[in-house]
Amino acid sequence: MGTFTFQKNKMLSDAEISALCQQLCMVVKAGLPIHYGISILRDQAIDEKTHSLYSQIYTPMEKGASLYATISDMHCFPTYMVEMIHLGEETGRIEDVLESLTAYYEREREIRANIRHALVYPLVMTYFMIVVLSIVISQVVPVFSNLYTKLVGELSGLGLLLMNISNLLNKYSLVFTIILILLIVLGIVLYRTALGKTLFQGRGLSMTIARSRFANCLHLALASGLDTEQSLDLAKRLVDNPYMLDKIEKCELHIHHGENFVSSLLHSGIFSKIYSGLLLIGAKTGSMVDVMKRISEAYEEETDRRLRRSVLILEPTLIVILSIFIGLILFTFVIPLLKMLF
Repeated sequence: MGTFTFQKNKMLSDAEISALCQQLCMVVKAGLPIHYGISILRDQAIDEKTHSLYSQIYTPMEKGASLYATISDMHCFPTYMVEMIHLGEETGRIEDVLESLTAYYEREREIRANIRHALVYPLVMTYFMIVVLSIVISQVVPVFSNLYTKLVGELSGLGLLLMNISNLLNKYSLVFTIILILLIVLGIVLYRTALGKTLFQGRGLSMTIARSRFANCLHLALASGLDTEQSLDLAKRLVDNPYMLDKIEKCELHIHHGENFVSSLLHSGIFSKIYSGLLLIGAKTGSMVDVMKRISEAYEEETDRRLRRSVLILEPTLIVILSIFIGLILFTFVIPLLKMLF
């Protein structure tokens, strides 16, 4: 049984939500009323935090509240899960919804873990490269510069430029460090704002993730018996990417102007044209649910490929930058000194 670091009004993690949905799904599959199953899970909780979470869910449900109303009032579950639970209760497909949510949030956990892995390694490499370059500029360049001046003559050109940079870095090292820290903090804060989302979430990786989530939402909504317009409306309420939201609104506009669902999806740019054949086949054969699931999985695979490619590209790029800088120092100082000595 999963454990939870539950605090009121604090969002549960993807792993915790996946574990919770899996447990609730097992309760439903066993044919038990959800509130009764939750009471069993509460009594079997292995720690106080898990017990507290199930108690928060069980108490209002025991009085007749629905699962949807209960988790809505707790403010520790994401909108997607809450709305999907609502959809499952309205359509009588709560088991399918819980099973899908289990897989969805497990996949979300994997995506976030892959993103962290893809970011941490390059950031660490970048940090060490900055440290190495700073040491070389501030400590090594002056040594070569002094030796060069004694043996060859006054610095000029690139050598003089490097020495000026070294002096500037040594003189204002604290200022540069503070500016760098402020830029990092500003970037993190900006990314969390509406402006940051507008600037960053239209990029390739963000849009690939958004398309995967959108396709998964449509798959579940259509499988639950909603029509295409209701499915799009649900997806629009759950989307947190402004670029994807704009595309969904364009898709709805195409539908209102008389276009069919598949044509509207393609013309609005929600999915790439490579999936047009799949969408057309799904529309003609009545297998749109399966098609949406396949498209979601395809975008998940593309997300993994993009993350791996980003790491593979960044590593040699950093090495090339460092090599070029070291090469400039060798070309400017070391080679002339070697010529003088030999």
